[in-house]
Amino acid sequence: MSRLGEYPYSDRDPESSYAGSIYDHHDDKATPSPVEESSHDEYTPPKKNRTSSTLYSTPESRSERLKAISNRTRDEFRKMCKEIYGGPVCLITQVMDQVSTEMAYVIPRATQYSMVTLYEYCLGLEYKSWHVDTRTNLFPLSPTWHSLFDNKQWLLLPDAATMRDVHNRVKAVIEWRKSPDSKPGFIPLRSQWPSNTKTRYSFISISCTTVHFSLKKDGDFVICQHPFSNLPLLECHILPPYAVINAAQKLSRDQIDGIVRDLHAEQTKEFEELKQRLTLVCDTWDLFMDAEDAAKAWEKSAEGEKSEAVGNRKRKQSDSGEAPDHRERERSPNSSGDSLTEKFVSRIKRRRTYDWKASIKQWIAESTRASPSIDPNLPLDLALA
Repeated sequence: MSRLGEYPYSDRDPESSYAGSIYDHHDDKATPSPVEESSHDEYTPPKKNRTSSTLYSTPESRSERLKAISNRTRDEFRKMCKEIYGGPVCLITQVMDQVSTEMAYVIPRATQYSMVTLYEYCLGLEYKSWHVDTRTNLFPLSPTWHSLFDNKQWLLLPDAATMRDVHNRVKAVIEWRKSPDSKPGFIPLRSQWPSNTKTRYSFISISCTTVHFSLKKDGDFVICQHPFSNLPLLECHILPPYAVINAAQKLSRDQIDGIVRDLHAEQTKEFEELKQRLTLVCDTWDLFMDAEDAAKAWEKSAEGEKSEAVGNRKRKQSDSGEAPDHRERERSPNSSGDSLTEKFVSRIKRRRTYDWKASIKQWIAESTRASPSIDPNLPLDLALA
């Protein structure tokens, strides 16, 4: 688990509108293109090539199965909690605890690379621009509720209007992807849901039947337990599409009637509205699943364009005589791969070798086995020339 106080190694599968107090200066700049060019915030690591099937919060080590959350993410998450909620307070219990409050992910930290590409495709993001460590994908929970969230025992459900907005956005983006030259029927993601806003979510229990807690409500403490019908709406800054993606992977259509009946014994207006919202979650996820092949083709095309751009840049540099962007270190044809340079000599001196000249002569002798062009009998000053 990822706590505010400490962040041990973890490979959990975490899950992670009106004005709030969140401040993110990056949202002050509108994105001219309908495609969100970058979903990074002030503490998301920079874009790097993805080389693993799993996306982690530390891009340079994605090939490792276990990796600690970066200190920068930890520190910025603390600041975010203070800005938004006044401190590290559990979203469910409203208990503030600096030591045990944990960092929950809405879209899991160990999400497969192919799924991240699918989300980018369906949400209108640029290829390889999204990362799990964005502030709208993280929120605070107590250890118990974090564990239940990870184990798919509860979800956050946006209100009816927001659910329709998410569904319509995904549908419009997918249609636009088919004809990107046409006029898009959507706006950039962060313009639709800026990170300086909060959304009201309903707590939906799927199987939290053995847990309960007391919550202060209207000056009195009340007991909240399954199906948590007396739990008030939860105000959270996480992005609604991320919450829908999370909910869709916990909810099946055959569970909807049971969940609705637990919360509403009679077929009232609230009964029908909740059923429609849960059904929209499944309908929206169907849109994602139907777009898998198109997202794979989009990825292949994007990788091809990237390779072509790199090739063109290299050819241009070669034709113009410019130095390449990344110069390779010169190596002598020997077993060690090191070059006999002043830096190499200086390193030997720093080691306080008794006879550093003898060490260099030994190196030259070893080099001649791979390169007979070097005469081991030459004076040192000529050998180093």
